[in-house]
This record gives sequence, C-alpha cells and structure tokens, in this order.
Amino acid sequence: MDRGLVAPLSPNEEITLRRVAYGVVKAKRLQLAHLTRLKSLALIEDRNGVLNVTPMGRQRLTNSPVARLDKAPIAVDSSVAALAKALKVTKL
Repeated sequence: MDRGLVAPLSPNEEITLRRVAYGVVKAKRLQLAHLTRLKSLALIEDRNGVLNVTPMGRQRLTNSPVARLDKAPIAVDSSVAALAKALKVTKL
C-alpha cells in the first residue's frame, strides 16, 4: 500500500490537504511545513506554480473519516435554508 494513504497526518496537515483540494486558500497562505510533508507523501503536487491534489490525495480524502465538505449541511438559519432551497429548485 502507498505510504501516502496510511501515514498519519496531523489535523493541520489534513486541513491543508482539504484546502488544496477545494482551492479555498492561496498556496502562499498555507504552512510550508504542511505542504512539504503532503508533497513528500505524494498527496499534492505543484504544477506550474499551482497546487493540485494527486489521485492518491483524492483517495485519501474520500476515505477520510472526517465529514466531507460537500456533504456538510449548509443551512445555518432560515434565510440560508431558503436560499439553498431556491438554488436547488433552479439547479444553478
């Protein structure tokens, strides 16, 4: 089995992996030590200055016991719930 799939990650390294996967933060704002470790485990790669999750990194995220962001509930109050319902109806 590939080391990147089984090596323990710190909570902060897992967060960094998710941030790279979802593209929510620019690379320069992430901890260099976390990026270095994730690269050494072949979970992320740098392609022409852009960080990407590798197929192994995607597999790691899929198998993670942490709730996936795309499955997390988005409704925190009635106005957000209404917006979510409207978007679902219009299929935007």
